[in-house]
Parts: sequence; structure tokens; C-alpha cells
Amino acid sequence: MEYSKIRNTGTDSGTGPSQDHQNDYHSVLLELKKLDKTNLHEFLKKVLSVVAEVLDIDRVSIWFYSDDRSSIYCDYLYLKKTGEFTAEEPLFVKDFPEYFKAIESQLFVTAGDALNDKQTCELSESYLKPRGVFSMMDIPIHFKEETIGIICSEVQHKTREWNREEMDFTAAVSSLVTISLEIDFRKKKEKDFAESQRFLTTLISNLPGYVYRVIKEDNTWSIQYISDGVFDLTGYKPDELVSNRVLYYSMMINEEDRLNAKEIISGALDEKRPYQINYRINTRNGELKWVWEQGRGVYDESGELFATEGFITDITEKKLFEEELIKRNKEISGLYHFGRSLSKLAEPAEIAEDIGVLLSELFNTDSIYVALYDEEKDFISFPFYSREGSRIINAGRTFGNELTEHVITSRKPLLLNSNIAVSLKKLGIPPDTIESKSLISSPILAGDKVLGVITIQEFRKERSFNKQQSDLLEAVASQAAIALENSYLYTEVTRSLKDKEVLLKEIHHRVKNNLQVMSSLIKLQTRYLKDEDMLQIMKETGSRIQSMSIVHTKLYSTGDYENIDFAEYVRNLAENFHTSYGFKLRNVRFNISVEHINFNIDTAIPCGLIINELVSNSIKYAFPDNRKGEISISLENKPGNKYELTVSDDGIGTASGEKLRSSDTLGIQLVNLLSKQMNGELEVITSPGKGVKYVITFEQAVYKTRK
Repeated sequence: MEYSKIRNTGTDSGTGPSQDHQNDYHSVLLELKKLDKTNLHEFLKKVLSVVAEVLDIDRVSIWFYSDDRSSIYCDYLYLKKTGEFTAEEPLFVKDFPEYFKAIESQLFVTAGDALNDKQTCELSESYLKPRGVFSMMDIPIHFKEETIGIICSEVQHKTREWNREEMDFTAAVSSLVTISLEIDFRKKKEKDFAESQRFLTTLISNLPGYVYRVIKEDNTWSIQYISDGVFDLTGYKPDELVSNRVLYYSMMINEEDRLNAKEIISGALDEKRPYQINYRINTRNGELKWVWEQGRGVYDESGELFATEGFITDITEKKLFEEELIKRNKEISGLYHFGRSLSKLAEPAEIAEDIGVLLSELFNTDSIYVALYDEEKDFISFPFYSREGSRIINAGRTFGNELTEHVITSRKPLLLNSNIAVSLKKLGIPPDTIESKSLISSPILAGDKVLGVITIQEFRKERSFNKQQSDLLEAVASQAAIALENSYLYTEVTRSLKDKEVLLKEIHHRVKNNLQVMSSLIKLQTRYLKDEDMLQIMKETGSRIQSMSIVHTKLYSTGDYENIDFAEYVRNLAENFHTSYGFKLRNVRFNISVEHINFNIDTAIPCGLIINELVSNSIKYAFPDNRKGEISISLENKPGNKYELTVSDDGIGTASGEKLRSSDTLGIQLVNLLSKQMNGELEVITSPGKGVKYVITFEQAVYKTRK
């Protein structure tokens, strides 16, 4: 059809269109209705060009509201004279309130004299005159019962009165535009739905676990859906579990965890809250795995539970790591507490007791004994001997040919995990002297001298111990040798020397050496650690030991066995940080301002440990990405026999000093504990980008003279 021939020639004079014109309008609408509306933009362009030709209009445009309805923007503008499509700048509601009010409230907005019509005159200066527009007809476009835009017909350089048939024709065109919008909306929805389904499928397939939906039918629970990830985790295919075809999922839950899991999930469902739980499952091939499950109930309108949905993932490695970390922390804690006994002056029997108690905490085993060897008397005593948690009194014996004697003679650790009788026979040890199924034993060596033997036994099962545990026992035996040597020295010195200065000097010397040996042992142990968290813990423990060692070095070197110059001590601590952290401190400098104050050992050591923890924190966290910075340490004498210790940095800081002060990290807990020990108060001042400042106000401890 030639649209250009359908024109109302009587429009300008106010006469209505002929019946033929009305029929032509109807024919045009039928033709437009037949057009493909799936391509929205092509359809809109076609509509504009047809309206322009049929109604003989200079400019026809289609406008849509912005998302916030603060303006309308021109999607397309058709210029009849050139046959081109272009666009216009947006029109804002705040600039033309009466015009937009008319669009929202009326079925038609027609203005034969648009420059003076009260509905459109707001547009005169900024829109109509610059474009030479004299007449306008705006027909709203509705979608889902809301005005979303307009079809705007504009006549240039002359006025034109719009008749009802023209309005009805344009309104019908607007309805066709609405239909096209609905088709486009459905297409987008279908596309979005298909994309969301694809995304959901991809997401589920890439999850490190599987999702599930369990439904309740006639009081029976069965799996309605379970994703493919269940096969990797359990060895069962989804179709074997759906509708409980092969087995119920709950049958896979380890028997020891089944009741607890049921109680937790049932309790959460009864309270209509989500549930999270860890438990073990037995896979198809008999492997035991730890899993984490999170889910929630699905309830109908009456609040009745009819389904559960959730996610299950494998946390076996995480669990094993946590267990190993707890074990390592326990070992390190035990070694740390035992290390403290190195400076403890006690009788050998008391040292042996400490060793036995420590090992009882580190090893969950049937029997532990500590044997001490007196080479001059050729006698072995057993100051600590435990069996199945009970202490055994053992009177000791003269040197013979049993296991303990073999370890003393060979001076080597021993690990026997199976066929012990055969192994003992090869070693020349009577098999009937040992009833254990597996054991580890280590000599207590002080240089070339054997001070005794530590042995750990398991009576019920073979292969109870590994090389790592044997190495741990050897490390304990090495520290035990230092402790026993100190003990023997203490006993000898107290008997033979009356001069307190000689005694104290020797003890501080030994403690210093022992602490250095401990530090060396820790450094040696770090070479075998692969876990970064464990490695950091070991390094921090070594740093704490070194800070105590410096105190004993000062006491030994100055000859004053009760007080040290704290300013010099702090400088030594700073030097130790450079030794320990090396490359990390290349862009960080220390600013030390400490008055020459003499502190006794009961004050110096806590202060040194506090400085060690806070400076270590600054080194680790204050200067990321190798940024430059400064760490300041100051100590001032305050009124009322108080002192103020300040440790600060100009690093990145943090948002909350209180949160930092109440942190549950070992370092901050140690600082809080030591501050309280000195009747002190800890204040933390920080803000993002302004660094962190710790201020501890404390009193010097009352020193009790050692006699």
C-alpha cells in the first residue's frame, strides 16, 4: 500500500475526513498489525515513517520515560522531508511540569497553536521555536497500566488543527507499539530465564560439592533433586539417590555422628531457621570424609514443612589441617612451657616429673617413663613412670641388658612399630622384658654424656608412632638434657659455693645459653615446616625467647644481678629485630627515646616481651607492599612512681583501637596479660592511615632479693 496517498486534505480547514479516509486508516492499521513485531526497533521506525506519511506530518518521534521518571528521552525521530531518523535531547519533568502533567492525565495532548496553548507553551523557547514547530499532537503509550512514553506528531512553519480520526488513528498505532513492547518484554524475559537457568546449571556444576532438595511425601522423606557433584564426594550417582532408589542419604552418615546430625537439623527445622553442621560420611568405597552441610526448610502457606534444600561440601582437608594445627599448637605450647622450666632451679627428680607431665599432654599413649642414669653408681632410676594414666613406683635397678640400657649404650633414638619381639632379639634385648606393641625411645644427651632415657609405649596396637613423633621426643630429650644439666649444676654449686654472686652469675650464664639453645632448636625446627601459619608461630616463639635471653645476657655481663639499664636493653632488642626480620626492615627505621632507667628483672622481662610483641605486629601489618615507615619506642618516668611505655608506628593503622586491644591473637593477649601483671593499663590509639600507638602505664614490680 502507498501510505503517502492517504492524507486528510480537509484537516487545515477543520472539515473531517471522508469515509474513504477512515477506511484507509483502517487498512493502514491492518497492514501495520501484520508487520513483524519481534524486532522492536525496526517496528518503531516503520511506525514513525507510516504515521508521518499517512498524516502528512513533518516530524514524528517516539519518547520513553527514564527509569526514575525524571525525564523522557527520544528513542527515534523521523524527519519526513529527508526520510532520515535522528534523536532529540531529553526533556526533564522539572523544566516542563504542566506539559508532563497533561501527558499523564489526558488521553490526547493536542495543540493547534502549540506556542500559545497552555499545555505546551512551556516548550516554546527551548524546544518549539528552535525547531520551527507550530502544532503538536502527543499520544501516550501505555504498558502494564502505566504511561511509559508518547508518540509525538509535529508540524513545522504553520498551525494545524487535529481532528478526532487522526487522534484515534495515532492512538491505535500506540496500541500496536504496546503490543510490540509486550512481545519484546516476553522475549527478554525468556532470554533472561534461559540465561539464569544456564548460569545456575554452570554455577552448580562448578560448586565444590552438591546441592539437594528433599521432599516429604506421605510422611516419607526422599531426595527430589541432587546435583552431579554428589558422585565426586560420595561415589554414588544422582539417579541412585533420587527417590531413595539405592539407599537413603542418611545411611552414609557415620554412625557416631548420625544422632547428633539428626537432632541439630530437626531442631532447626522445628524453629524454622537455617541449619549448619559438620559430620562424617562413609563413601561408596569405604573412605571416611568430613562434610559441611547448610540448608533450610521449605514451608507451605500454613507453615507446614514439606521440603528441605541445601548444600553439602567436602571439608576433609580443612578438618585434617585443623586437627594437625591443634596438635602442632599443643606441641609448641608444651615445648614452650617446658622451656620455661629450663630457668627453673630444681632437683633432678622434679625436672623428670615436669618432663613426664609434659609428655602425658603431648602423647595420648599407654605408658611413659623417664629413666635417669648414674654412671658412677652404674644405676638406673625411674623418677617418673606412668602406665595407663596411673603412676608406678619403680625402685630402679643396676645396669643390665634391657631396652633402656641399649639406648644408653647406643646413644641413638629408637622407633619400633611392629614385630617388636623380632627387633629386640636382633638388638640383643630379651623379648620378655618388653610387652609393648610399639614404642619410641630417646637418650637424654648432654654432650657425650648420657643422663638418662625417655620412653613412650603403646601396649594395644602396632604402628602407633611415626618419625615425626620420634623427632619431637628427641627435641624434648635435648631440652631435658639442658634442664637436668642445670639441675645438677645447681645442686653442685649450692653445695660447694657460698658466694651468691658466683652462683647467680653461673645461673644467668646457663639460662642465657639454654635460651639460646632453645632459640636455635626452634630455628632448626622451622626448616621442616611447610605450613606458613605454623612457621610464623615458631618464629614468634623464638623472638620471645630471644627477648628474655637479652635480659640474662645483660645481668651476666654487667655484674649487677638484680637490675639492668633498660635504655641499652631496648637498643639491643632493636638490633635483634634487624637480625630476625632482615629484609623486611629495609624501609623501616627505629626511633628510640628511652630514659636511662634501671629496671629489675621482674619488670624488664615483661616490658621486653611487650615491646617484642608490639614491634613484631608493626613489622608484620603496618607497612604492606614494602612501604617506608618508622617504629617508635619511648619510656618516660611519670609522677606517682609510674612509667609510661609507648610503642607506635606511622603505618596504615586500623579503624578501631578497642577492637585491636581486645583481639584474641596470642600476641595481643600476651600484651594484655603482661600489662595486668605489672598493674598497668593498656591504651590503643589508631585510625586508618594514621598508624597505631600503644601506651602502657605501669608500676615497677617489687623485687624480692634472691637468697
